[in-house]
Amino acid sequence: MEAYKRWVRQNKEYVHSLESLANGLTWLLPERFSDSEIGPEAVTTILGIITAINEHVIDTAPNQNITGSVEPNSFPYPLCLSAIKDVETLVEVVAQHYYGDDKKWNFLAVTEATK
Repeated sequence: MEAYKRWVRQNKEYVHSLESLANGLTWLLPERFSDSEIGPEAVTTILGIITAINEHVIDTAPNQNITGSVEPNSFPYPLCLSAIKDVETLVEVVAQHYYGDDKKWNFLAVTEATK
């Protein structure tokens, strides 16, 4: 994991370009997903979580000039909230597809309570 963090921090522009390319390619997903929004939403969610992880890695880069920086062992609450936010739309689409309009709200309530 440390090697990945070091690579992301050294190649910030390249990572951002790859993320933008991947997000752009989601518009070209095959038509076989047209009967359901779950596939494209899952891809978008995964890309959103990867982007959030990369941003967290970049933002938490050790900096010798700043005192009182974030401890390396502290729990990454902002990262978790961002991941839950990305998963929330996927939960809504899946609940809508499998449980309908009335029962999807239970899943959304649980997701909101988790946040």
